[in-house]
This record gives sequence, structure tokens and C-alpha cells, in this order.
Amino acid sequence: MRAAFRRLTALVLCFLLVFDGIILVRVSADAGGSPRVALTFDDGPHPGRTKRILGLLEKYSVKATFFILGCNAEYYPEPLKMAVAAGHEIEDHSFDHVTRGKSAGELKAGILKTAEIIERVSGRAPRYFRPPEGQCTPALDEALASLGYRTVFWTLDTRDWTGKPADAIARDVLKTVKDGDILLFHDYTCPGDNTLHALERIVPELLSRGYRFVTVEELLTKDK
Repeated sequence: MRAAFRRLTALVLCFLLVFDGIILVRVSADAGGSPRVALTFDDGPHPGRTKRILGLLEKYSVKATFFILGCNAEYYPEPLKMAVAAGHEIEDHSFDHVTRGKSAGELKAGILKTAEIIERVSGRAPRYFRPPEGQCTPALDEALASLGYRTVFWTLDTRDWTGKPADAIARDVLKTVKDGDILLFHDYTCPGDNTLHALERIVPELLSRGYRFVTVEELLTKDK
């Protein structure tokens, strides 16, 4: 119950903190063009799951955004390098997925450590940050403000992190997805390959509906 409440709180914060970008995209994205959606993946990279997800994305020639943990990138640099080589966007999700109880200075150090890994591999400094579990604290807000990061949450939580079956993930996404949505998936914390198998249904179906898959950067800078 407590975890579900945190997720609900995160969704509310999402609209409060990135309201301008999301609403702008939903109002203007289909001005004679295609509806757009951003796939995002948290907590990786993972040595197996990330690679398999990258293979599926390559199969359909779609791009996604990976919010990585610095500690996992240190252990498993190869899938991160593969994601960069394939043209996916890499953004910051903290170093170790722990933010509560840390000072602004400690948080800033971890965020910068992750940013250094991203820039070393991709040649591009991250611009966006997704708080672990969607939890913002005054210390985290202070750290992010000092770094000039933009905080990004999501508009549709697939709940793959709960071990939800792939068929249920796909059904719920395809029933509720809208133009301009940011979809939350995970490429590390989920058991098995339920995320991958859900994507095997979601991606081709949305393509058949005329959706275009874009990165968070592309989605939130529309018409800026």
C-alpha cells in the first residue's frame, strides 16, 4: 500500500513539475503530424535484459530514453555502450537509487558521478533527471537546481516493476496510451522478461496506429 501511494504521489508530481512540456506536446504534437510517445527505461543497464530490449528496439527502428544508475553502469558498461551506439538517449537516475536521508551535497556528488559515466561513454552530458521511486526531497531539489537539471517523471506507469504479466502490461498500455505520453518501464529491477514480452506487443501495435517513438528530449523540446 505504501509503495502504491508513493507511485500515485509521483504521478501527481509529474504533472506539477513537467506540466508545461507534457501539455504542450499533447496540444500541438498532431498538427498535421503523427502522435508521439516516449519509451523510458529505469534502473539499468542490465547485462541481459537491456541487450534484449535494445534488440527489439532495433528490430522496429525506434528510439528510447534510458535513465541509468551509475553503479550499474560501472558494473555493466557494455549494454550502455550498445544503447549509445544505437542512438538512444541516456539520462541520469542517480548513482545508487538512494536519495532519502542524503544531504544535497551527497546527492549532487552521486548525480555528477553518474553524469561523468554518461558523458564518457556518450560524449553528451545528461540534461534530465528522474528521481528514484519518483521521490523528491528538499535536498534533492537543491542538488538538481544547482546542476541545472530538469526533472522528468512519467505519465503512464506500466507497473512492470511489480512483476505484472506481460499480457496485462500490454493490454493496459494499449488501452490507455495517448499522444504525448511518457511510458515508464524498467530494464533491471523486473523479474524475468515480462517487460520485453510486453514491448513485443506494444511497439508494433502503436506503430500500426501511426505513433512515432521519440526520446524524452525530442518530446519535451517540441515547439520550444
